[in-house]
Amino acid sequence: MEFENLQGDPQFRSWLEQFIEDRVRDELKRDMDRRAREAFSLVSVRPDDALANSMARILGKPLVPVEILTFGDGEKKAVVKENLRGKHVYVIATVGYGEDPDVSFANALKILSTLKRTCKVRQINFVVPCLWYQAQDKTHARREPITVRDVADDLIRRGMNHIIVTSLHAEQIEIAFDSFDHLKMEPLFSDYLNHRFIEQGEKFILISPDDGGVRMREELFKNMNPDWVAGQAAVHQLRVRGSVDEKQVLDFVGEVEGHIGIILDDMMRSGSTMFQAAKAAKEKGAKKVIGLVTHFYGFDSETQGRFDERLATSALDELICTNSRGGLEERLAESKILRDRLTVIDMAPYLSKALINFQTGGTVKDMIAGVGELRDLYRVVHLAGSGSPSEED
Repeated sequence: MEFENLQGDPQFRSWLEQFIEDRVRDELKRDMDRRAREAFSLVSVRPDDALANSMARILGKPLVPVEILTFGDGEKKAVVKENLRGKHVYVIATVGYGEDPDVSFANALKILSTLKRTCKVRQINFVVPCLWYQAQDKTHARREPITVRDVADDLIRRGMNHIIVTSLHAEQIEIAFDSFDHLKMEPLFSDYLNHRFIEQGEKFILISPDDGGVRMREELFKNMNPDWVAGQAAVHQLRVRGSVDEKQVLDFVGEVEGHIGIILDDMMRSGSTMFQAAKAAKEKGAKKVIGLVTHFYGFDSETQGRFDERLATSALDELICTNSRGGLEERLAESKILRDRLTVIDMAPYLSKALINFQTGGTVKDMIAGVGELRDLYRVVHLAGSGSPSEED
């Protein structure tokens, strides 16, 4: 009887209609999200890649079997061993330690061509945590190539529709692609540092190792808890003439005495920039120096020697990096120096969330704002000094 009386109430009818509309909308969105999850497949350029397999587990999608066949004369072809007609396909591409980037990129192009021409897929999206040749984003002298532009042109020409990348070396690279998502690591790094140093009760100084690192330092500072940042500093370095990986410190701007110094950069290749900056910070009185990079190469230098040995004798007390490049697990297992100095953050949850976000029509900004805890977007899979690498939930 009371319900019948309420039915005649205009306010109640309006509320009921809105309630039903909201329920239907939510149900439709859940159904669309479910269909979007079911309508895509995952392919890895490197079948044994730990990052790709981790994403596959998170997304509940097994990697589609792909084989790169090599003929007797050295020619290669990519064979996809599953029907992908009409599907959205995400190609996860990482470069392994010591792997020739030319070979990695050539294999990616072969897979891309097969998906486009033979498999008749609906859309091809690439997930490339560490973009090939991104350090070659401008010319330093006459007749030098801008190779990263060639990478973008080749991918687009072969049929790539969209690309998801992390921590580009230079933001102007974005203009080379028609459709992209650029996932910056600063929100995740800042969350990790905030939690870690709040627990330790330590304040720290953010340091850019060269002129190019100032933007990343400012971006990280915007995401930090200001109560735990004692200040900022910068190192001015100049590349040694005739060398591609040696630098010389010209000046150190800022005060670090008695504080922990956090040196941040998008990539660490031979380590020269980071090692020089760490040495300068220690000479200025920093009690501890921690490096923070997205892309860890750590390759040996012909002029400076083995990377592991240089890391062991450097002023860096710890290096925090991600698994954006392949083969890091094997390197940790083989090198005690790396196990003692490296803390590794797994970006698979971040990339997986971005993939679903793009698949369901969301934006990166909405993805960051919509997650309950930023900790849900990353995992620490190895802590410096903890021995053998093991996953921490």
